[in-house]
Amino acid sequence: MSLRNTILVLVLLAVIGGYALYVNHQPPPETNPKVYQIEAKDIQKIALHMPDRDLVVERTGATDWKITKPIPAKAESTIVDNIANQIVDLAITDTAETNPTDLAPFGLAVPAVTVTVTTKDGKTLPAIMVGKQTPIGSSVFIKTADKPAIVLVASSFAAEVNKHEDDLRSRALFTFKPEAAHTIVIAFAGQTIELTHTGAKWTIIKPKAFGADETAVTNLLSLLSNSQINRFVDDKPSDLSKYGLATPALTIQLAQADNQPVETLRLGFKEPAASSNNIYARSGDRADDPVYTVASSLATTANKGFDDLRDKTVMIFDPAAVARITFTGGPVDETVDRIGAGQWSITSGGKTTAAEPLVAQSLLDQLHDLKASKIAEDPMSDPNKYGMVKPTVTVALFGKDGKPIATVRVSVLQVTVTAHTSDEKTQNKSFGYVTTTLDPAVFEVLPQAISDLENTGNRLHSDVTATPTPAPSPGTSATTAPRP
Repeated sequence: MSLRNTILVLVLLAVIGGYALYVNHQPPPETNPKVYQIEAKDIQKIALHMPDRDLVVERTGATDWKITKPIPAKAESTIVDNIANQIVDLAITDTAETNPTDLAPFGLAVPAVTVTVTTKDGKTLPAIMVGKQTPIGSSVFIKTADKPAIVLVASSFAAEVNKHEDDLRSRALFTFKPEAAHTIVIAFAGQTIELTHTGAKWTIIKPKAFGADETAVTNLLSLLSNSQINRFVDDKPSDLSKYGLATPALTIQLAQADNQPVETLRLGFKEPAASSNNIYARSGDRADDPVYTVASSLATTANKGFDDLRDKTVMIFDPAAVARITFTGGPVDETVDRIGAGQWSITSGGKTTAAEPLVAQSLLDQLHDLKASKIAEDPMSDPNKYGMVKPTVTVALFGKDGKPIATVRVSVLQVTVTAHTSDEKTQNKSFGYVTTTLDPAVFEVLPQAISDLENTGNRLHSDVTATPTPAPSPGTSATTAPRP
C-alpha cells in the first residue's frame, strides 16, 4: 500500500472513531418526549378554555391557588397541584399526523379543552389543544399551538383538565386550619360563648370567666377542620332569609390571633329535599360569598354551650394543702390525718392506726383528678333527683388550719330506661352524680369512678379494722401448727 493510501486510511479511521466517540457520549433520545420542559413550581397561572366555559386559576403562594374566573374563590390546592403536575408530566407517546389538512376528525377543530400555561416569569407557553380519544387504545389527540403535528398522549389528561369551577373550589369552611385559632365565639338562641387561648390553655371569658375543657374545645376545632362543603348552592345570594342565614341558628367565629381577621361560619335551615341530610351554611360577610350545604350533624355537634365547654374538673384544690380527710359511706366512717411527709393515720370507731401512704395518696389523687363527662344541671334544683339527700359517699377535705377546703358528695342511681320502639328493650342503667361545696352544678361521672372511690375508702378502713394475728397458746411453738 502506498504511503498516500495509508495516510487516507488512517484519516478515515480517525474520523470514524471520533464520530463513534461523539455518538457514545450523547444522551439517548427521549422515548416519550414531554410537551413542556418546565417544573410544576414554575407555573403561575393555568387557563382552561372549553366551548361552554372558561376557568382560570392563579398561584397565590408557594402552595396556595385561587380561582379568578368565572368567580373569585379559594381553590383546593391539592387538586390544582395535580393538574399542574399532569401538565408538566404530559408526554407524547406517538404522532398521529405530521401535517394534517383537517383538524375536525381529531376533535381539534373545536377542542374539548385548550390549556394555556403562564410561568412565573410572565411567559405564556404554546397552548395545548385537547381533542378526541383515539378509536383504539387509551390515548387522546392533542396539538400545541406552535406546531402543526397532531400527537397522542395518555387519555387521562383530558379528564384532568376538563373541569368546572366547583371541581376546583376549596371545600374548607375556613381559610386557615381551625386548630390554629386563638379566639372562638359561638352564638345561638340569644347566648354568646367566647373563648380565648392564652399560653397553653383555653379560657372562657363570656358569659363569665371560667376554665375551659381542653378536650371539648379541641374536639370542636377538629370537627370544624374536618367538616367539608358538600355542594355550592348560590354564588350571589340576594335573599339570605330563604336559607335561614339572615338570622342564623348558629354562628361560629374564629380568629388566629389578636388583630387578625375574624372568619365567620353561619348555619341556617335544613335543605328541603326529602333525601337530603344537609343544612345551608355560609362563610364570610361579602356579597359574593356563596351559600353552600354541609352535613346537618355539624350543627348539632358544634352547638356548644357554656356547660359543654367549661372545665369539668369536679374539685380544683391543692392536694399538698390537705391535712385531714373525712370519709363517710355505707358502714365506713373514718378520718385520715396527715402526720408527716407522706405519712397518714386513720381513725375509725375510736381506734387510730397508721394508714398505708400509697392508699391515702390514691384517695387524694382520685378526688383531685375526678372529671365529669357532662354537667347534669347548674345549679341543682332538686337534691333528691340526684341522690344527694342520702349520698353514697361523702368526703370532706380540711386544711392545716382546720378550716374546710371542700366537701364532695357522690351517688350512684339505677334508672330504668324505657324502650321507645319495638326494636329496643327496657333496661336498667347506672348513673353517677357528684356535687361539691365549691360549685352549684351537678356533675355526671362514670359510675366506675364512684366505685373506685368507695373501694379506696374501704381499703383504708381495713387498716384500722384488721384482725390481729392471734398469739400462740401456752406450750405451743409459734412455728408449729397445733394438732387437730
